[in-house]
Amino acid sequence: MKRKINTPSDLESDSKFIYVAYALLVLVIIFFTCLHHYQPQILNVPSNTDISTWEKPAFEQTCIYGRMTKAEKDRVRNEGVPGSTIPHLLLYDILAILGAGLCFAHARKHYGFWMASCFLIGSFVFTGMQESMIILWGRAMAGGAMDPTFLGTSYWFYGTYWFPKGGLWFIETPAWVCLCWFIIAYSCVWVAGKVFPKVGLWGRAFAGGLIAMGLDLWVDPVSTSPELMSWVWANGDHIRILGIPHGNFLGWFFLIFLFAILWERYLPRLKERWGAKRAPLYFLGFLLIVDSAIFATLLIWGSISNTVIAIPGLTLPQGW
Repeated sequence: MKRKINTPSDLESDSKFIYVAYALLVLVIIFFTCLHHYQPQILNVPSNTDISTWEKPAFEQTCIYGRMTKAEKDRVRNEGVPGSTIPHLLLYDILAILGAGLCFAHARKHYGFWMASCFLIGSFVFTGMQESMIILWGRAMAGGAMDPTFLGTSYWFYGTYWFPKGGLWFIETPAWVCLCWFIIAYSCVWVAGKVFPKVGLWGRAFAGGLIAMGLDLWVDPVSTSPELMSWVWANGDHIRILGIPHGNFLGWFFLIFLFAILWERYLPRLKERWGAKRAPLYFLGFLLIVDSAIFATLLIWGSISNTVIAIPGLTLPQGW
């Protein structure tokens, strides 16, 4: 297929469409931010200040509980999740916005405004939807997790988690998490291309996913420590790596691997066939389909791994 040459008017039209997409994303963030902070009961958002209200899982049924000393448990019970004040929450968002801005400037320089924007918006929605689906599904179905007779296993929905800290929200995922995913995804795929320049797209995407998963191996144990508690996992996964359910690392790899391929190979093809205005819509549609497939795969694998495989993971000592 012959590549279409964009004229200045085409590029201006492309930019206008992208700005509309940014505006819609901002409106969605504003809506769910207000919903999360002012109507938390609608999505059953766990309290950051009154830990005694946590249920299914309760505080004692979370992964972090086993890593805490008695003093740390008492402090969380009395004071709530550490770093939940407005200044702390704003700091998360500000730092993420600054980091994402640097990555976006780099992407715009090398790929252009349209491709860079599709990466930013696409990765934001891609990770936000995936995280939110798992969080809301686990929150809605966690009652079955306590019942060994539910669907024949007590582990179908017990591997859930949630983010206690967030100023701005995309559904049930903090905006800073989505932005950090954009930063890590773009950086890892770019670095993989520099380290392995001759392996092709699939090789770069594979290497980028591995690099990101390696980063996550040390980021998650620190971020879920008693001092930070940036997110909280339910205590239901037999197979853990450094105290973190192994499905988390599988998800990191596959999300970045698949997103890199969709963005670099199939997005330009969509633009050639459907134009710059319609291509992002099809791109987001593909991302949502992939999100759903990964979500279903993780659910199935989680059930199999927790009922058939029982490997005690590497645990972390109390107070770490």
